[in-house]
Amino acid sequence: MDSKLLIFVFGAFVVSLLTQYLVIDLSHKKGIFIDDHNSDLPQKLHNEPTPRIGGLGIFVSILFMIKDLELGLYIILCIIPAFLAGFLEDLFAKISPLRRLLIMSISGIMSIYLIDCVVVDFSFIQVPYVVGIIITMIAILGLINGTNMIDGFNGLSSGVCFIIFGTYALVSHQIGDSVMVYINLVCMAALLGFLFFNFPKGKIFLGDGGAYSLGFLLAVISIMLVKRHADINKPDEYISPWFALVSLIYPVWEVIFSFTRRTLVHRLSPLYPDSKHVHQLIFRNITKQNNPLTTLLIYPIVIIFNVIALFYYNNTIALFIISVVFVVLYTLFYFYYSRKELSGQKAVD
Repeated sequence: MDSKLLIFVFGAFVVSLLTQYLVIDLSHKKGIFIDDHNSDLPQKLHNEPTPRIGGLGIFVSILFMIKDLELGLYIILCIIPAFLAGFLEDLFAKISPLRRLLIMSISGIMSIYLIDCVVVDFSFIQVPYVVGIIITMIAILGLINGTNMIDGFNGLSSGVCFIIFGTYALVSHQIGDSVMVYINLVCMAALLGFLFFNFPKGKIFLGDGGAYSLGFLLAVISIMLVKRHADINKPDEYISPWFALVSLIYPVWEVIFSFTRRTLVHRLSPLYPDSKHVHQLIFRNITKQNNPLTTLLIYPIVIIFNVIALFYYNNTIALFIISVVFVVLYTLFYFYYSRKELSGQKAVD
């Protein structure tokens, strides 16, 4: 990658860092953009009023993607509705989940139209283009919500995204795709500026604007990285679609499992939050309500699966097996601790 572009990567970090600092300072001085620590919503885990628009700094920083890169420019244009869907909710807290879903859907439609961000090849099977559009929309909306679902602990959602973007940057470098290296490094730089204030002390939160933006970026970059290297006849440059799935397996399975659990088990709307996610089980049962420690326990798991994905980025069979292993381990862990927690509650009653 051109060494000059590294200056722009550093610029993205500086802009993110300064924007987060200014937002924190302004929020406390003016009493605006503050998350209500007295709220009884299930995802509220902080005890002090905290700015909730960290996504603004991330959004401003990723504008550095447009430097001489057509793909980066289109990604910036496409992300705007998803960012606004969350950012407006952060500001006013009056936009229903369904309306937010409809607004963020515009980002998916734009990415399909502007950069042909459509999945049709799944290694084992290829689907018609129209079916690919439907699957792509589900994937984009699912990841946007999955990233938001794992938000709530200091550094969890942003740190997981940082690890995944790092994995994508490494595999892009390995196969010589300097464009994707740059795009992923900009995302990492933007996140690093946020993490400086968010972890471990939680001086500022992502908010829905930040979580939605990161989920959209993960989805689109995953699809485009695989599409740019889909020639199986060039094994050293080929990236299996299952590489992206394994890299994303934690937020992906979190949203699939949570939607299924809420809809089929609890008979609740999948669009509303609850306190039964696996990271919350870890928080209550293992770390004894230690916020940053919960995040630190999840990081190694995500890193392990991303490192394995790097070693087998072009081996579909191996990646498929790895994804199944994660799903089984996650599900067993979840049921063990949820039943243990339920038994403890019954014993108290």
